[in-house]
Amino acid sequence: MRIVPIVIFVVLLIVAMVFVQEISRHLPERVASHFAADGHPNGYMSREGCRIFMLEFTLGAPLFLALLTGLIPWIVPVYLFNLPNRDYWMAAEREKESRGFLSEQGVWFACILLLFLCTVDWMVAAANTSTIPQLPASSFTVAIVIFLTVLGFWLVRMVRRFGKPS
Repeated sequence: MRIVPIVIFVVLLIVAMVFVQEISRHLPERVASHFAADGHPNGYMSREGCRIFMLEFTLGAPLFLALLTGLIPWIVPVYLFNLPNRDYWMAAEREKESRGFLSEQGVWFACILLLFLCTVDWMVAAANTSTIPQLPASSFTVAIVIFLTVLGFWLVRMVRRFGKPS
């Protein structure tokens, strides 16, 4: 596995931590933290509670995912891999490279998730800047579409990498 995705992930984690700390400073005492499909708030928490939740979830979920998906390819026995053409890709001469690729892709996936969660945090913070908080449904939809599109490209890369050997 290359070191580049790990370095990028660590840098993104640090930037995300600073980002969440900064945006949470500007939240009101009572934060609209959950929104219905129409964008109107239906759940609230304190500013400090929201800050802690944002830090724990925005940093914790991708960190857990990076650790899990970064390590699993190295500890799971070959027969448990559910890959197309597993026997070819996990043959002794390609096994280390294949495991490294899977591990690296897990870290990239965690980077994608971290950026998406920071976007959601930013939208929640922005929604709380007005007297009547409202999450713009169109912005949230765009964020989800971008997230899913990037995941689609990530998935295509995975499928192409483990496609039928030539």
